[in-house]
Amino acid sequence: MLLQLPTETLCLISAQLENQHNRLHLASSCRRLYTALHRTIFVEVKLCAYRPGVPVPEIRQVSQFLYTIVRNPDLASVVQVLDLCSWQTKTTCDNHGYPSDIDFDRDIMERLVREASSDSKRQVTWIKDLECGITDAWLALMIPRLNNLRKISFIWSIQADYVYGMLIDAAKAETPVFPHLEEAWAAPRDTEGWSETELMLPFFNFPAMRKLGGHMLYDGWEWTEEENQRNPWGLPVEIGCSNVTDIDLRMSCANDGLQTWIRSCKALKTFRYSHGGATVAYEPSNHRRLYEALLLHKTTLQAVSISEDEYGIDPEENENFFLGSFADFTNLKTLHAPCTGIVEQEEGRPTQSLVDILPPSLELLSLFYHDMELLVWLLEECELLLDSNVCPKLGTICIRHCGLNETEIAHKVENLKLRCEDAGVSLRNFHSDSRDEMEYWDSVWPFDHDFDQ
Repeated sequence: MLLQLPTETLCLISAQLENQHNRLHLASSCRRLYTALHRTIFVEVKLCAYRPGVPVPEIRQVSQFLYTIVRNPDLASVVQVLDLCSWQTKTTCDNHGYPSDIDFDRDIMERLVREASSDSKRQVTWIKDLECGITDAWLALMIPRLNNLRKISFIWSIQADYVYGMLIDAAKAETPVFPHLEEAWAAPRDTEGWSETELMLPFFNFPAMRKLGGHMLYDGWEWTEEENQRNPWGLPVEIGCSNVTDIDLRMSCANDGLQTWIRSCKALKTFRYSHGGATVAYEPSNHRRLYEALLLHKTTLQAVSISEDEYGIDPEENENFFLGSFADFTNLKTLHAPCTGIVEQEEGRPTQSLVDILPPSLELLSLFYHDMELLVWLLEECELLLDSNVCPKLGTICIRHCGLNETEIAHKVENLKLRCEDAGVSLRNFHSDSRDEMEYWDSVWPFDHDFDQ
């Protein structure tokens, strides 16, 4: 019955299997399935799913896959998407035990290590760790062979020295190791911790890279004019060295304002950042430094979104909360930001008007506030914005709120809604962090990726 199904249906069945190991077994079970699946299952590859204390055969997945592409090099070029869940490193093996029954082909592995490193001491250590079944050591040999890779996703494991070292070597290589890689996404294994933004720096040196994102990343490396050419690993991070155009960080901490990431780009088109609050690190975002870096891209940025954790540090306690005016961002179409981040204030009262700080190119404006008095001001300012025609292309106004139940405020919202209808502008109200808000932004945001789903 199964073998009589159309090839398209067999591919859909294969895609539902949890990992690459099972897909390979399915494809190898008979000639019909091999013919139908052996190439398609290599287009998108998902490997590893390590959890401490749970016996997951991740090393068997990785070792079988590595042997397959070494023995069939044409299959390596088929892989376009690589999704890596957390994997075992030397540290996790030391803490939770080493795997057993490793399929170790010494001739192949010694040859691959010699190709990867000319350092004899490093070769000896690498071979030993491969034989012990440390997945990190195997992945560092496997990933560079995927020379047609378009997208890659990491769930970073603790001290993944082999994989990170491989990425640094690839970033320094004169001949591009990943000439077609366009998108990378990263997150930490521990949902109550974070990974450093520095782990993603090698990707800024890959020529085809365009989109870089992550979840629960921490930016703690201070950018200084004296040290802006190289980081502690000796990797070049020069201003304007990268072709990355889209940055998307969720639930993260920009303690230094993401200086290195933003300044490394030649011409950013979209930038989205949301602060993770105490979930990541109970430290404030440095909006001022972030804004100063974004100014380098004021003629190319088309969309900017900056969100703060409403249960995190009070903006009044963060001396670097204020961003600045976006009037000079001449190509900006979408802006999502806190009112107190873009409007100057004295003693808690705004001293600027929206018409003075927004660009004429704006099409979608989304603002949120931190107190009810500011909401009243915002509603009145939106009416003035409509009257001024400063933003002639404006099509949507979004207001993120904590509640619109008071009679006076509800009345003002209704008046603004009528004014928007007359001006041909859509008015949307979202309760903070509601599902409706998240779904809306996923539908309108130009950064297109699936790794964070």
